Amino acid sequence: MNEPAEHPPDTGLQRKRAKVSQFKRWVKRLRILMAVVTVTLAVYIFMSYGVYTLPGEYKPLSRKVQSPITEVQPGDTVILLNMNLWREPKLGDIVIYDHPDPKDGVPSQLIGRVAGLPGETIVRVGPTIKVAGRLPLPVGFPMGKDVQIKDGATVPEGSYLIVTDTDAVAYADSRDFGFVSREALKKKVIFNLAFILGQREVEAPPPSNTEPNDAQ
Repeated sequence: MNEPAEHPPDTGLQRKRAKVSQFKRWVKRLRILMAVVTVTLAVYIFMSYGVYTLPGEYKPLSRKVQSPITEVQPGDTVILLNMNLWREPKLGDIVIYDHPDPKDGVPSQLIGRVAGLPGETIVRVGPTIKVAGRLPLPVGFPMGKDVQIKDGATVPEGSYLIVTDTDAVAYADSRDFGFVSREALKKKVIFNLAFILGQREVEAPPPSNTEPNDAQ
């Protein structure tokens, strides 16, 4: 009795199966890679960013200056970036930093603006100062022998000059306790959510006093 002839293997089908298997392996690897990237990104965001609401309440009808920093007001919710070792403060940054000498009734952390970088020279200009030849700062600096920031001083390495934007609000800064160390700078404000969240409204520009000319 004759045995049935063996069919030769279908090489085309085998190649297709091999390609399908390879594709599945790549899909699996891609899923693992995406999971790792997602977890890494989530950890990075968690470690780097935070949301914080400034203490107090904004009073839109008040004619008084309410905040030492113009861009943020009491009650604003802001996004903060952690000042890790690889993130150096930049000129003009709004930073939250540890008070060098907190006492009873004084906040342990303050908000201010970076006005001087390490190595920059300070020059007295009337009631205020200039840093590294830039325009004079908009706040007054005390005079005398015992002042913290002296004429001709240089911002030390690893330290920063931190001041407020106005003297209309009583608030501590480098004029009270001197230069602030890099280690004390914890976070910086990178975005204000107050207008998006409806905490404040954009102020309309004041009406113009000029009237259109009458038609001839």
